[in-house]
Amino acid sequence: MQHKVSEFIVIAPSGMGKAIEWAEKQLLSYLEGNFPFYHFRVEPFGPFADEWDFGVIPIMNRPPAATDKPTSSDATFMLALDPTVIPEIMHVLRSFDPAGATTH
Repeated sequence: MQHKVSEFIVIAPSGMGKAIEWAEKQLLSYLEGNFPFYHFRVEPFGPFADEWDFGVIPIMNRPPAATDKPTSSDATFMLALDPTVIPEIMHVLRSFDPAGATTH
């Protein structure tokens, strides 16, 4: 049985970098509230940032678990990704308002 992707890196739009940096905890909470079985890391100033849209990068490999039978000591396993997950995450990210999430 192939394990599924459970971790994603979210790259903020370059036009929102500082706002996302200030609201990072709220964004993580927002994402985890919508996707409780996934883990997220936020990169407010990613090298692949789009100017106006979020980027979502799935972490698609993992080290072997105790129950796996790796063929070598440095083996990694590829994870399955449901093709609907990233569009769903993108939809939720587009509804996040960093201005409404921060308090100064």
